[in-house]
Amino acid sequence: MPDELPRKKIVLDLDFFAPPEQPKPGRVHLMPVDATIDLEPGESIFDGAKRNGIAIPTVCGGKGTCGTCRVLFTLPAREPTILEKQFIDRGDLARGVRLACRSRPTADVAVTVLPERRSSRR
Repeated sequence: MPDELPRKKIVLDLDFFAPPEQPKPGRVHLMPVDATIDLEPGESIFDGAKRNGIAIPTVCGGKGTCGTCRVLFTLPAREPTILEKQFIDRGDLARGVRLACRSRPTADVAVTVLPERRSSRR
C-alpha cells in the first residue's frame, strides 16, 4: 500500500475535561436503632454503621456476596445495582429495599435496617 497518506498525530487537551467529581459525604439516619451517622466520602452505609458500633446483619462482612444487609430506603430509592437485582426480589426492589454494603449516599437519607432473612436467593 504505497499510496497511503502518513498518519497524523492526535493531541488531546485534557484540561478541557472537568476534573472527576469527588464523592461527597452523606449522613444516614438508621431505624429502628434511631441513630444518625456521618459517612466518610464514598463510604457505604454498612461500613459507616460498623465504624459507629451499629450491627447490620451480614454473612459476608459487607463484601456484597450474601445479600443479607438489606435496608429500606424511602421512595424514590436509587436504581438497584446488578448485584442487588440478584439478591433482592422485584417486589422488594420496587418498595425501596437495597443492600447497605452497596449504598453510598452523598446526601442525607433515612433507612430502616431490615431483619436477616432466613432464605436468600442465590
